Amino acid sequence: METKKALGVDIGNVIINNRLNDPEVNKVDENVYAAFPPSEGVFDALKTLNQYFDGEVYLLSKCTEWAQEQILLWLTAHDFYTKTGIMEHNVHFVRQRHEKDGVCRKLGITHFIDDRLEVLSHMIESTPHLILFQPNNEEVKEFEQFLPKVTVATTWTEVVKKITT
Repeated sequence: METKKALGVDIGNVIINNRLNDPEVNKVDENVYAAFPPSEGVFDALKTLNQYFDGEVYLLSKCTEWAQEQILLWLTAHDFYTKTGIMEHNVHFVRQRHEKDGVCRKLGITHFIDDRLEVLSHMIESTPHLILFQPNNEEVKEFEQFLPKVTVATTWTEVVKKITT
């Protein structure tokens, strides 16, 4: 019998490309947030992965309440649910990075994609397949001891290939 598989995906810098914003220069307000583009290829990749995981794809973001509202508006404005087939009730939020691990355990997540090695470091024991997406080199240096336990991917095409083959 095949083990149930489920995919967890971070939102900021993974689905929504807010890398272009410099928080030191720009205060992220509603107008700026709505204008953030999706990461290149994310909709097609998540549609493929949602089929691969039989609808067991969950979004999981660490953010403030204000950002949570903005993310939900962004997902709706970009027709995310229709384009990917991911269900609205599969979107979860936490307030601290380490809390993602508990949610993943509860949901039975077997694969998780995040742009922060710190987040993935909390999941080393519980989530067998961890993908570090377009990592920030400075952040990676701080948590580099966990690097051998994750797979690095720089494009959504690469993510799909690493998961499905």
